[in-house]
This record gives sequence, structure tokens and C-alpha cells, in this order.
Amino acid sequence: MNRHIREIIAAGAGSSVVAALLFCTLSLIAPARAADDPFPEGPGKAVFLKVCSTCHAIQPIATLHNSKDEWKELVFAMKGMGAEATDDECNIIIEYLFKSFPKKEEPK
Repeated sequence: MNRHIREIIAAGAGSSVVAALLFCTLSLIAPARAADDPFPEGPGKAVFLKVCSTCHAIQPIATLHNSKDEWKELVFAMKGMGAEATDDECNIIIEYLFKSFPKKEEPK
């Protein structure tokens, strides 16, 4: 722990100072964790994480780049194998994945 922080705590500083220091420290850590998340924020992310992470690891999904029809085929195939999601949730997931990981253009 930083010497200055220890001195403030030892001097009996109020809990608000300690809380402020903790907040500042955590705010520096949070961005590093967000950079490790390959899934962009957006509508459908929470549904995607809830549904897809219950059956398998989700990290490999971030390496895929599909057309909307390909995402639809994949998501409904997962539903057919037991993924617990309504058709509406599947459509939300498809939209999220298509917007986040669209098919890359083939080089000509």
C-alpha cells in the first residue's frame, strides 16, 4: 500500500477519504478489465451472455465473423441442441452478434 495512503488511514482520516481512495484505485483498474472483454457493449449483450455462457465458453465466439443468415443458423442450431432461449431472445442474440461480428469482406 502506498505510504501516503497508510499515513492518511493511520491518522484516523474519515471513512469518506478511504472510500474516495478506494474508488480512485478501482477506477484505474476497471478500464484494464474492459479492454480484455472482446464483446462490445450494446443491445443484446446481456441476453447473449446469459443464454450462451450457460452451455459453453463464449470467448471463441468473438473470433467468428458471419453473415446475419449464418448467425441465425448457428443460434437456432444451439437452441435445437438445448440452449434455453425464446425465439425473441434468439433474434436479439442474432442482431447483437451480427452487429458486433459481421462477416469480413473477402479480399479480391
